[in-house]
Amino acid sequence: EIIALSDALSEAWTHGLDPTDYPDPQMLRQMPYGADRDEVARSVWFAYAEDIAFGVVDPRALNPDWTAPIHDVDLLTAYAEARESRGVYESLEALAPSHPDYQALRAELVRRMALVDAPILVPPGDAVTMGDQGSRVDALRARLAQLGLLPVDVRAGLPFDARLESAVMRFQTRHNLAADGEAGASTLAELNADEGRRLDQIRANLERWRWLPSELGARHIRVNIADYRLEAWEDGVVARTHQTMIGQRYSRTPVFSEDMSIVEINPYWLTPTSLGQRWVRAFRTNPAYALSQGYRLVDLDSGQRVNPYQADWANRRYRVIQAPGPNNAMGRVKFLFPNVHNVYIHDTPHRELFANAQRDDSSGCVRVENPEDLAVWILSAEGWSPQAVRDAFDSGDTRRIRLRHEVPVHILYFTAVSDPMGRVRFIHDVYDRDQRLIAALADPPPYPPVPDTPEALEEAENGVTPSP
Repeated sequence: EIIALSDALSEAWTHGLDPTDYPDPQMLRQMPYGADRDEVARSVWFAYAEDIAFGVVDPRALNPDWTAPIHDVDLLTAYAEARESRGVYESLEALAPSHPDYQALRAELVRRMALVDAPILVPPGDAVTMGDQGSRVDALRARLAQLGLLPVDVRAGLPFDARLESAVMRFQTRHNLAADGEAGASTLAELNADEGRRLDQIRANLERWRWLPSELGARHIRVNIADYRLEAWEDGVVARTHQTMIGQRYSRTPVFSEDMSIVEINPYWLTPTSLGQRWVRAFRTNPAYALSQGYRLVDLDSGQRVNPYQADWANRRYRVIQAPGPNNAMGRVKFLFPNVHNVYIHDTPHRELFANAQRDDSSGCVRVENPEDLAVWILSAEGWSPQAVRDAFDSGDTRRIRLRHEVPVHILYFTAVSDPMGRVRFIHDVYDRDQRLIAALADPPPYPPVPDTPEALEEAENGVTPSP
């Protein structure tokens, strides 16, 4: 058992874990047989098992708003199985996430630790653009060739031409940068990212996978905030993908999971307090314009619609709603999964913004491209044909459909993902979350306080620490 345990510890680095957090594997092998060795082996197994199963960092310590499901594994049972049947090494490997993305990140970590050359650096300076010539253009071309985006046999001294511009744009698109074909500050920062930064990025995303439950649902929706991407999963494969927009930096889209229970076609929009006040002011100053945009004034106390020209602004309180139509802020459909953040997925009247590479444009919700097709996929499980769904859209009538088969929705944040070929793609860290997590992996913050619930208090009294 001690040999199998030391073998597992010798591979801790392949999971992005710090080997120095655990006893030296060789030291374990050299311990004399006896009760002391057995006790050390047991404590080391549980320490390593907890990290590989749950993660080193509690996500709630980094983000108090974290409401994704907490990964839960019975380690006592796993340890018993390890000793009785499964084996120590096998039991620890089985606790790691089995998702293909985790395995792809792990393989990329091993590859980069062993094989990857140091990046060719593009010297700092102004943006490198079409027509430029010289050593910085040569370095840019060599770096893109190193990344496989250009042929390697290109001679020096050539000007920045259309072929180089196209390679820059492909690089920018892969990293979710504005694909303008110019090597500006953000593009150069990604091009010049050293191996230390990429290794840290892989470790951070391996940790994010350890936070998630092993089962996300046979039929579920997964949104990667950083990748501006929604995936509809069915039976272990991606059934369809959609581009998304996410919250701006001052209204960042949170990480959480809930079950979608309602699809509302041709919805009304009840403006929240934070966004509706400008339209209340519009009704006071220019009611004709507000009405032309589909907005309606409603008495906050009675719920009755009010003629804005006859509103009692001195004595009554009002709220604004927006009727279905081409200008509705929700677009033609919204997908509801009740949550404490009041965030959901919806259409948008500004579909032209999906052409942008960076799409942090919303007030916190996830805007989705081609939402009618997503509705077809969701409602197919409810017995709706594609034509019935499209007829509902075209009718213009509001339809609020409560799902009999609720769909788990996971709003996640990954800055390194695998493509269909199993290769890893690094994504621009739009919310600047990686560095804080990387620092926390080196110096984990304390677990958040135990919630003041009867179940949590009972666990605390029994000496049980909540799993991250």
